Amino acid sequence: MANIAIINGDNRKFTLSPDLKLYALIDVGFVKTKRGNFNYEHPLYNDSPYNAPTKLKMTIDKDMMHLTMVVTDRNGLKKVNIFKNKQLAPTVELLNYILKDLEERKIIIPVKD
Repeated sequence: MANIAIINGDNRKFTLSPDLKLYALIDVGFVKTKRGNFNYEHPLYNDSPYNAPTKLKMTIDKDMMHLTMVVTDRNGLKKVNIFKNKQLAPTVELLNYILKDLEERKIIIPVKD
């Protein structure tokens, strides 16, 4: 079984779907690294993706057993908790949409406590 990933500030938990397929990763925009891992970065923006203050970063290892998920600042260096600030509600809504899409494509699944 794959590990459990939690986005900073979120109370939901996710893991990799047992039905995960390589082509599904490529379809949603995962990029294969030199080491064979798969990286995904998506700006979380309200108006323009070029001015996005935060981004969702995900990594799946080459064995498709380990998942990491984090919301970072624009540079991708510092973790950001978008759930604390009510002004970031549209950003949370966009994150929820992306996560729902990844669930529907059988890339991630929610973990129940």
